[in-house]
Amino acid sequence: MANPTTHRVLVTTGCLMWCASFFGEAFQGQPYSTVGIIISPTLTLIGIFYWFKYYRLTRGHYPKFKTIWDNTIIIGGEFTLRFEFLIKHILEFWTACILFWMGLVLIMVLTFRRSEAFEATKNYCQTNQEILSQTGEIKYFGVLVGGNMSDAGQGGKADLSFTIIGTKGNFSANSKLTKKNGVWAVENLNLK
Repeated sequence: MANPTTHRVLVTTGCLMWCASFFGEAFQGQPYSTVGIIISPTLTLIGIFYWFKYYRLTRGHYPKFKTIWDNTIIIGGEFTLRFEFLIKHILEFWTACILFWMGLVLIMVLTFRRSEAFEATKNYCQTNQEILSQTGEIKYFGVLVGGNMSDAGQGGKADLSFTIIGTKGNFSANSKLTKKNGVWAVENLNLK
């Protein structure tokens, strides 16, 4: 018989660790938050895998997603779940919400962190003596990078917010960049 607590412990630990790590990243709690934000999705997904196995062993089938559709109603032109169904499955609902949140952060990280604009910003930070005098040697940059970016081929603008982890502490940074002739250049970088 499958252990009913294995998946609960893994999913709960993963979700709680994700929430704490996300806010830790936002409020400069590195390096612990960085480790948590990397480990927690793995724990959560392993827990969901064990939950599917437990569900199959105890009920003879995997969860039927048609049940969700059958309990969906339209109110004011928008889809919503029946209140009784939502209350009965509140933990599954919040797990789905946190998985959605994890996915959004992954998209944000893949979009901004791997951009040419952020690479130009990192190079600027690692070579600018004024910034290095404030941060010390830069160990790494925080996982969360946000902002806005418009890239129109040879030109563009970007405004990025991120965290620098240096030997003198953690610093919030905001950089403004422009792209001319296909090359990103930092116009302004502020540390807090």
